[in-house]
Amino acid sequence: MGIFTRLENYISQKSDSNLVIAIAAIFYFTNQIVIGSIIHPLGTLNALALQTTMCSEKFKGIASGWISSGEIEIYYKHFQFDHYHPLLYGIFLSLLIARAFKISHVNPRFNWIMLTPFIAAFCDVFENMMHLYFLADLNRATPLLVAVSGLATNIKWLLSLSGTALAIVLIAFWIIKKFIIKNM
Repeated sequence: MGIFTRLENYISQKSDSNLVIAIAAIFYFTNQIVIGSIIHPLGTLNALALQTTMCSEKFKGIASGWISSGEIEIYYKHFQFDHYHPLLYGIFLSLLIARAFKISHVNPRFNWIMLTPFIAAFCDVFENMMHLYFLADLNRATPLLVAVSGLATNIKWLLSLSGTALAIVLIAFWIIKKFIIKNM
């Protein structure tokens, strides 16, 4: 049995516990709220634009504005929570997907999907490291490096949002089948 299969089995086993999922959700959402409240003064759309851009000029423009206004300290402050945030959402989302797969009786050959939140988390860690590298000297924000960082960020968002959507859809269909159609 390979390491990934063992990890899939472990996550699947832990997803049986409502308490484990609830604790993971509390840690994830609490940390997300803290990060959001920290970066809110920067403008959520500006922070998202900085993260997702693949254009070095756009990255430098946003970062330069924050540096000249002194707001860059706000962005730096969010890292004290964002450094471990990928682990929190990786755990929570993988548990949620695993539970959704179980209750919906998804074929086990698709269990690898429950590991995709950890790929997103790895991309997020890479993004954070690159942003710290760029912000130490904006000349480091070359077109190639910003494009690679932006690509990692966009992969992170694609995997995390599609994993969330998949879990929500599967759980919604399960609720409809179990509670609504059953009572008709």
